[in-house]
Amino acid sequence: MGKLFLLVDDDMDDAELFQEALNKVDTSIHFNHVLDGRKLFQYLSVQSPKPDIIFLDINLIDLSGWECLIQLKSHYDYENIPVIMYSNSYALNDHEMARQMKALGLLTKPNTFSSLIEMLQKICNAEVGELEEVLKEI
Repeated sequence: MGKLFLLVDDDMDDAELFQEALNKVDTSIHFNHVLDGRKLFQYLSVQSPKPDIIFLDINLIDLSGWECLIQLKSHYDYENIPVIMYSNSYALNDHEMARQMKALGLLTKPNTFSSLIEMLQKICNAEVGELEEVLKEI
């Protein structure tokens, strides 16, 4: 089975664009999407295998992405799943906070579809151990 990416984002348009871009980058990657934090933890409790990467929006309708990140990193079964915060934020302190809270980093949602494809291409081409450095360059 190929890699499994999970996107947690309450914006359906963003989720559809993400999936389309991912399909253009690598059709072997399996993609799942949940709308909010509660559904994230419901999904993780029944999903096997666990996602290879979780892309986690900061602004969700129930639990914030930050709250979800805290819960993920404090739960034995989920703490080792790589998390990339994914947001419209350009705030430098959000990037630093993401790393301090044990996410690999924060990606600002690109303004164009081609930029999203380029960003996902870099992530897909990187090994898990390289992702933190790759995210700093994006």
